[in-house]
Amino acid sequence: MASEYRQTADKEIQDKVRVKYRASIQTLKLLNFEDLCFFSETARALGLSNGPVGMLGVIPAMAAEVSKMGSDLSVHVFLLLMVSREYDTYVAPFGLGVKFFTSFTDGTFVITTNYDSPAINDDQEKLYKASQPCSIAEAWYRHRAWVTKLTESGKQRNYHLSFDEFARLARKEDRYMVKPRFLTKVLFSDMDSTLVATIIFVSLLVAITLIFLLVPNILHATHPGCWFVRNLDRPSLPQSLLILPACMAVSWFLARRQKDLYTINTVGTALHGQSPMPDSRGYIATKWIVILFLPILPVRSYQVFAEHFDAMNKKYYDMQPVDHLHWAQIRETLWRFRWAYLLIALLWIGFSAWALLECG
Repeated sequence: MASEYRQTADKEIQDKVRVKYRASIQTLKLLNFEDLCFFSETARALGLSNGPVGMLGVIPAMAAEVSKMGSDLSVHVFLLLMVSREYDTYVAPFGLGVKFFTSFTDGTFVITTNYDSPAINDDQEKLYKASQPCSIAEAWYRHRAWVTKLTESGKQRNYHLSFDEFARLARKEDRYMVKPRFLTKVLFSDMDSTLVATIIFVSLLVAITLIFLLVPNILHATHPGCWFVRNLDRPSLPQSLLILPACMAVSWFLARRQKDLYTINTVGTALHGQSPMPDSRGYIATKWIVILFLPILPVRSYQVFAEHFDAMNKKYYDMQPVDHLHWAQIRETLWRFRWAYLLIALLWIGFSAWALLECG
């Protein structure tokens, strides 16, 4: 069963909620939101009433929110519900951030959060949710633009704002998020992102290894009796020349399809460059395959609209790909890192010269 929502008139709890979320409440008031009521969200049996993963959300909430546990192991979380009467939107600040709700008379229901959360895009249910770590003001800007666009397309907002209507919308989202198909989609989406990043990392690691083994392979072909390469256990030179480009090709292909940016131990994908967009918001940046944070191979150029940081100081980008690589920016990036490339080339040449002297 979904969580239960009830209004609360307990003055002591209301004061605690106001103190707990003072900063968020003040920001929302500056954005023309006003108080509607205080309420409690109740999960039965420590959240297990919401499914097998319900407890995973309830236990952290008990420590982070204004909460109380009942004698029947039900957990009550207390929040303030605020509304924008201009845009017929609800918002309730809580530990993770804020979540804006707006519904329309045809059943369309849109949600925007300012923290990382699984997206929803269900045309059948007419339920849509967009999430991006950012400030409250930025999330409200995006949500307001979304609502305005839908209104201009002919949809009519539900203008009657009430706690009962908010509770109906909140229960609808709750029921959707505990559906087996949604949980499976979220699980495999996370696994897919992690798997792609891991494959890119492993492929690049193999490529780096083969690049450093090129010198021993060449020496083995020209000086097979040399002590330096005589007992070396490694792929042959023809094998290396086949595997190396294959690893780079796999990494590039996966990096191009990858929606986000990942680096594992300084190896993976990252954005470089910042070329301003004429007459539009944001800038152009290029995703690169990076090794030791050094850009090695350009993958795709993007228009970046905004940068955001979450509570762990991890950077996120609001961006979309452009049609072509931005070659002027790529040349600029290569020039900016020229001394690092030169240093690596000198080290490789020096290692090669030393190996040739040893085997000469």
